[in-house]
Parts: sequence; C-alpha cells; structure tokens
Amino acid sequence: MRRMSKALKNLDIEPIILTQITESNQEKEEIIDDIKVLRFDCGDLVDRIKKFNDASEEEKQELSEKLFKPSDIENSAVKLSKELHLFIKESKPRAIHVHNSYFIVPYALYFLKQNHDTFPTTSFYFWSHSPASKLNLPSGEESNLYGVLTSFQNLFQRVFAISKSVQNDMTKMGIKSTVNYIGIDIDLFKKRSTLNTNFREKFNIDENAFLLLYSGRIIQEKGLAVLPEIYNEMITRDKSFLRMHVLIVGEGRYKNELVDLISKKKLENRFHFTSVNTDDELVDLYSSADCFILPSKREALGLSLIEAMSCSLPCIASDLSGIKELINHLQNGLIVPPENKQELIRWISGLYSNKNLRITLGSEARKTVEEYFNFRTHLDFFIKRLLK
Repeated sequence: MRRMSKALKNLDIEPIILTQITESNQEKEEIIDDIKVLRFDCGDLVDRIKKFNDASEEEKQELSEKLFKPSDIENSAVKLSKELHLFIKESKPRAIHVHNSYFIVPYALYFLKQNHDTFPTTSFYFWSHSPASKLNLPSGEESNLYGVLTSFQNLFQRVFAISKSVQNDMTKMGIKSTVNYIGIDIDLFKKRSTLNTNFREKFNIDENAFLLLYSGRIIQEKGLAVLPEIYNEMITRDKSFLRMHVLIVGEGRYKNELVDLISKKKLENRFHFTSVNTDDELVDLYSSADCFILPSKREALGLSLIEAMSCSLPCIASDLSGIKELINHLQNGLIVPPENKQELIRWISGLYSNKNLRITLGSEARKTVEEYFNFRTHLDFFIKRLLK
C-alpha cells in the first residue's frame, strides 16, 4: 500500500491511507513517508481481536466469551459508515480501494447506503489478498472468509483477486472478480554485489557458509516449525550441513514458540532472527542469501517470494495453487508438498551442493518476475482503468 501511494504521489495524484485508531496508535491524522494517514474511530474490536490472537490455544476459549459480543461487527461497521460519510463529504475522493476487509467495510457500505439519501459517487474497489478459510466470528458462528462480501459485492465497482487461486475460491462463493497480480519494483529488487548492510557480518556468518532465508510474518500458517526439525535431521545425517545457517526476517505472534523449538534442538547458533525497516535492507538480505524458503500451509501468492525471485534467489516453496502461479518446478524454482520434511531436505541439500543449479533457478526466477510481476504494470492498471 505504501509503495502504491508513493507511486501515485509521484504522478501528482494525492493518495490518503485510511486505517483505524488502535490502542497502540491514537493519532487521528499524521504524515508517514510524505503520505497522509487518517485513522477512523471504529471501536476497539481490532484491539480485542489482537489480544485474542496473541493468546495461547488454552486461553482462547475463555477469552472468546469475555472479549466478544454478537453485535461487535455490526457496531464497528456502523461507526465506520459514519466516519466514511464525513470523509467522503469533505475530501470527495474519486476512488476508495479496500484491501482484505471482508466483514467490516462491506457492512459499512451497506449502512452508508441505508442511512443516506444518495450513495456516494465515489467508486469503491475491493482487493482480495487471502485464500479461502473458515473464521470463527465473535458470535461463535463459523463463517467463510468471503461470506459477507458475497452478499454486498454489488456495492463495489469491481472486485480484484491477486491470484487465479484466490479468484477460483471467490468464484465458488459466487463472487465475480478480476485477477490483477501485485507487482514489485524490479529495479530496486535486484541482486547486488555491493551491500549497504552486511547481514552475514552482523550475525557472524562466514561468507562461505550456506545461508537459507525466510522473510515474512512469523505465524503458524507459514509452516516455520518444520525448519528446526529438518535442520536437526540434516546434521544428524551429515555434520557438513553445520555450514548452513538459517535467517528468519520478520515479526509475529508465533515467534516465541518458534524460538523455543529452536532452543530445544540446541540450534541457537545456527538460527538467527532480524527485522528490517526499509526495502533497501530487504534487498541486502536477499542478495546475501543462497536460498529462499517459504514452507507455507496456505498462501494466496507470496509477496516475499516474488521479491526473492526478483533478486535472482533460488526458491523452495510449498505446493499450493497460488505459489504454482509463480513457480514451475525445476524451471524457475522448486515446489515441495506442504510439511513434507523429506522433500524439503532433498531439495535444500540439492541447492546446498549444487551452485550451478542455484544460479540457473535464480536467473529464471528473475525473468519470471520481470515478465509477469513488474510493479509498473500494476501501477499502469491503476492509472488507466481505475482513475480515469
């Protein structure tokens, strides 16, 4: 979202990022990276959801009864509809793009239409970044991720899916959508020979060591628990694999549990954690690594995977429909069944010992991103079709 906002601003189109007030950020308006950010008061539901997600599985049952009420989604949507009405009246935006808010925003648009004589002339577009999943609502009801959007899709000018996989899931729910692949800046995300930040030096990793990289949210769905298990099995078979280090980039509620798993295997000196603040640092990380891994259990497409491929990094990723829109096995990357430890070991070992394979797969990965996932194509789509 920040990248698109900056690109629009460079074209003299004034973007505004709309989000909501949270316990950790009460500022109603601020400028971030020269972009105006407005925060609406939609109640504290998002804070309660965060508290629930951060709790252990044992705590969640008790917390669900304390934290949530059946009317939560409706109440939040009513508050958002009032905030949207005032914003549209004052700012008169030509278009509002909604990203992944499957419940609150569709309801809010419904209330906006019900409570005002004229529905805004502003165009609303919905972008779906997530594969289908089952969600437990505050009422205790189990709902499909796309359920509410199905009912209110007519309130949006168009609905977009970021992959064919997501589009197929939405079609099954009766939602008509158009695929538009997200893109990245291929001029920025390009392998470097000279680094601004030397992460190997930072973590005392030898230049000749094999560096396996993951970048993204540290949550259970990413399948990261398998990494210490396969590492332990690899060094049990062959001690030479101790030359391999694993660098995990990101934050998330599963981090402490993952650190515990690594400690139990006594692998603290082979697993490293860091976070980055800029895309420039990310490019340095991709350029420092020998292989990127994405062992997800579910994935719509994989932005970090696109970034790694753009930096000519050979990638190993799960055999999921969204990921297969990016990777053709043994042509521009490697596909492994989710949680299949032996296949992961097989292909990590293969890349570890075969530099030519790493170079070939990385080169083809870069060509794929250049052809299909260039941010410029994504931006042109916005300008020519959505802002005309």
